[in-house]
Order: sequence, then C-alpha cells, then structure tokens
Amino acid sequence: MAPEVSPERVAAPAQAVVECRGDYRAMGRDQGAACRAELSRIEEVLLSIALPHGGRLAGALGRVMPPVTGALGRAGRRLMTPDLVRLYPEHLERMIGIAEGAAVPVHRLFMGPMVELVLNRAAYTMPPPAACTAIAVTRGRSASGEAIIAKNFDYPPASSAVHLTRWSRPRSPGRAASLEVTKAPLTGCHDGVNEHGLAVAYNYGHFRGRARARISISVLVQELLETCRSVGDAIAWLRDRPRSGGALLMLADAEGDIASVELAPDFLTVRRGEALVHANHALTEDMAARDVPREALFPRWIWPAELRGRRLLESSERRHARASSLVGERGAASEEDLVAMLSDHGAAARGDDHTVCRHGPYYSTTSSVVIFPRRRAMRVLVGSPCTGSFTDLSL
Repeated sequence: MAPEVSPERVAAPAQAVVECRGDYRAMGRDQGAACRAELSRIEEVLLSIALPHGGRLAGALGRVMPPVTGALGRAGRRLMTPDLVRLYPEHLERMIGIAEGAAVPVHRLFMGPMVELVLNRAAYTMPPPAACTAIAVTRGRSASGEAIIAKNFDYPPASSAVHLTRWSRPRSPGRAASLEVTKAPLTGCHDGVNEHGLAVAYNYGHFRGRARARISISVLVQELLETCRSVGDAIAWLRDRPRSGGALLMLADAEGDIASVELAPDFLTVRRGEALVHANHALTEDMAARDVPREALFPRWIWPAELRGRRLLESSERRHARASSLVGERGAASEEDLVAMLSDHGAAARGDDHTVCRHGPYYSTTSSVVIFPRRRAMRVLVGSPCTGSFTDLSL
C-alpha cells in the first residue's frame, strides 16, 4: 500500500506563478522579466546539473562554460530557427520576448531546446537515465468522478533553480489560455491544463524514428494546450506533427477521457483504459520495437559510478510496476490516494533510484503535479512529494 498522506501535506502557501499575457512577444517579455535572475545564471545551473558534486573538474569546466554554452546556443539557433519559422513562429516570437525581458542574448535561450534535441538523438543508442512516472484515472476510477493525472518529474535537483509555474493567456484568436509547469528558458512546457479542460503530462522516452523537424517535445506540449480541446483532438493533432525525439504523453480531458501516447519522431501508439501508468519505456508492442533493448546496460565509463553495469530500463520498469500495483490496489482513487502514490518509497519504505518518489545518485523527484481537467486546476509541488507540500492553482 502507498503511505498515508495527511490533509496538511496537500495544502500549502501560494506558490509564485508568472502570468504571461498579450501577443507572443509580450508574453515572452513577461516571462523574461520575471525570470531575469534565473536566466542570468543559466550556465551555473547547467554546470550544477552536469556535476552536482562540484570538485576540481567542475571548477575547470566553469571557466569554459560561457564560450561552450554560447557556441551551443548559437548552433541551436541556426539549426532550429528555420523549422520554428515554418511550423511554430509564435514560439520564436515568444523566445525573442523572453530574451528582451531578461536582457540576455536570444541565442542563450536555444541552449535548453538544443540539449533536449541532442539528448534525444544520443538516446537512440545510449539514453540518459532521466525519468518521470505518470498515473491517470478516468472519472469512473476516481473518487471525485473526474479524470485526474498525477506525475513526478525526475531530474538532477539543481534543475529546480529554473522551475517555472506559468499562466499563458495568448491574445491570438483560437489560442487557449493554459496553466503550465516548465523551466524558465523554455517557451514550451512539460505539464499543463487549458481552459477547455485538456490536460497533458510529458515523460521522457527514447524511441527511434526519423525526425522531420528540429522541434522539441516541450514545444508540442504547449501547442496541444493552446490548440486542442479533448483527448481525441490531441491524438489526431499529434499524428501528423513534425518533431524530433521521443516521449510518453499522458492525456486527460474534462469529459473524463484519458490516454497514454507513446511518441516517436515519426510514429505514435495509444493505450486506453480506466487507469493508466507509464514511466519511460514503451508498453505497446509496436513502440517496444523502437525502444532501448531491454538487456542494454550502462557502460563502464558512465558517471555517476553507481549506474555502471545496470540495465538502462531497470528504474523505469520497476517504477512502472510499483505504480501499477498501487493503482490496482485501489478501486476509485481519491486525490489523497494519488498524492500518496507519488510519495511512495516501495515495500521497504526507503526511497532509492527505483522508487516512484525517486532518490537516486543523480536523478531525484524534483517536482510533482496533480491535474484536474474538469476543474481546469492543478496542484504543484517543487521538491520531493514525500516531504513537500502542494500548492493549489487554477485558471
């Protein structure tokens, strides 16, 4: 069983949320101005993510980080701008606005999307152990009679320095307002819910395929929220959208529908059910053929050393199995049940690299969301759900 969670754990003081209004340049300026401090030290954050324990290597890399990240950002701008102009010019406008608001060169904002694309490309043969765990229930499987998504975002703890919870209220006709969780440099997002009651949560996936555009998944998630109304709309829209990289998307809507979408650069599969769980590996036969081989091991040179010789998918498989077991033990899951599942440390009640609430040598759970499409609302926590408190937010 998942650990009990008291009502006090779920309530929390209000969390700062950045509100972005107007055209896309104006929304970017709002975000950039609010995140100026975070964006001014982005190289420091990236270095802490790469080498969280510091040391002499970190000191040496710190001296070369600005020119290296500058070169990476300029390369990203050169490679990604044509596809953004062709497919999603709003995101380019928003990125320019963020740079103006934060008073930083625009090429620095391409570092995040560029790293996302590079990792997805490298992940076809040697994926990083980044992780997330997502759970969804239909209205028939929730105690409150509504679809709910609950998700843990696992990443190096230093990434919390650029966490951003954001309201986006675009002025453009046909574009929906949304509440999102993202990172300060990004125009896209990882999780969110829109004014129509469509919710999405993005987990990393490492599925092979041919990319038709240098467009990151976080941009697609934002586009889903701004342009789609239901789970069916979102799946139909995703089928033909050019993109780069893989993902697992958990979808839910105000009518109580849910779906788990496994997304490759040129292919997708969909799972349905009353309760769904996914982590970071494929669960459909067709996508499993594009996934990392089950027997693949981390190489002997990888850092941190604790990962050497482990199976690449071990953590994902064990988190998925545990979360599926917890969901199966419940009939109609309450909000408190789902929060308890996100806080779970396994049968041994000790968090590690394989528990739903992750406490690994490099990756840990750094934020959590519980999303309520019917209410157009979301609970957000920054930190570990086993010790932190959620903030209630709504559109």
